[in-house]
Amino acid sequence: MAHTFMLKKIPLWPVLRMSFVVFIIIGIVIGVFYAVMLSMWGAFMSSFTEAGLGSQVAMLRGLGFILIPVIAIMYAISGTIVVAIWTIVYNLIAAVVGGIELVLEENGSRSVSAQQPRGAGESARVPPEKTINGF
Repeated sequence: MAHTFMLKKIPLWPVLRMSFVVFIIIGIVIGVFYAVMLSMWGAFMSSFTEAGLGSQVAMLRGLGFILIPVIAIMYAISGTIVVAIWTIVYNLIAAVVGGIELVLEENGSRSVSAQQPRGAGESARVPPEKTINGF
């Protein structure tokens, strides 16, 4: 049986927490990618440089691995700011024009025998055993 709900407001703090964690993970992956690329570039450039430029190329190789936490933190902060702005914009627009209508359907894991038989004065709708955040 399908249930219709209206998403009128998105709570800001849980969305920001989740987006920060997701963006940290993505930032670490991107940082590792850049670290490997800079290290490979430094190794490639060291084969073409003279002996006097060896320290600069070595610094380039080490810079990539120093950038991993920097990229991850910057990516998480900037991504979370963008998500915060979009969440606030959605809440403002939803307050004026209404929210997004969600149609949720039960997955059918409950058996028919688990439902109580309807009597003369009982409602035709059997409430679910579990609720989702008060729904």
